[in-house]
Amino acid sequence: MSFSKFFGHDIDYNKAATMFTGHHLLLFICAVMAIILTLRFAQKIKEHPMEKRLKIYVAILLIVLEVSYHVHNWTYPRVSVPLHLSSMATILCIVLLFTNSKRVFQYAFFFGILGGFMALIFPNSLGYTYLSFRYYHFILLHVLILVVPLYYYKAYGYRIISYKKLLEIYGVVLALGVFVYWINSILGTNYWFIYEIPKNVGSTFKRFPVYIISFFSLVFGTMNVLYYFSHYRVQFDESQLLEQN
Repeated sequence: MSFSKFFGHDIDYNKAATMFTGHHLLLFICAVMAIILTLRFAQKIKEHPMEKRLKIYVAILLIVLEVSYHVHNWTYPRVSVPLHLSSMATILCIVLLFTNSKRVFQYAFFFGILGGFMALIFPNSLGYTYLSFRYYHFILLHVLILVVPLYYYKAYGYRIISYKKLLEIYGVVLALGVFVYWINSILGTNYWFIYEIPKNVGSTFKRFPVYIISFFSLVFGTMNVLYYFSHYRVQFDESQLLEQN
């Protein structure tokens, strides 16, 4: 494999990550392992003397991944600005790593896990195969935006403060969706994959309205699942402490 080929734009949708393929299974395994390992070792990582430096390294890695994504797109040439859900999650995770802000966490928790989750359920590497660096970039970036908010959830005990906050964030998601759709109509892009049905799910969703409704329903459903399990765990831990006392 040549350098130019690895960083080039050889596209083959038959070999790219699509739903219900071996590539899809690989994404699923990577996501599950990242979640398990993060929850298992988060506290130990926080207690390590190198923890602050590690967070800086991860933030720098995220910056490199985000910048390289856009640079590579522009060389196609393809219009590229940070409007994908994963790009927004990446920016939030970078800010969170540098600031430890609980307010930023509220958004990074949902945007990061949703960005990773959507990539898992609807994998779309734009036709780039395992012969391209973009294939591995796709996996690494989405694993990291899953891991960062989960790390703060487990190691720092950060939580979504209320269900009202969840509704507020979902309102922001809907508003951003309208804005992104408008930008797509101007630039001829497909950010959030909401302007047209992506090729990798075209066989599943035949009608555009059904696809859009399913997309935002899945977002809201996933947010509720995340909220329930994170708060259920807190309530469960508190009830155990009361029983012990």
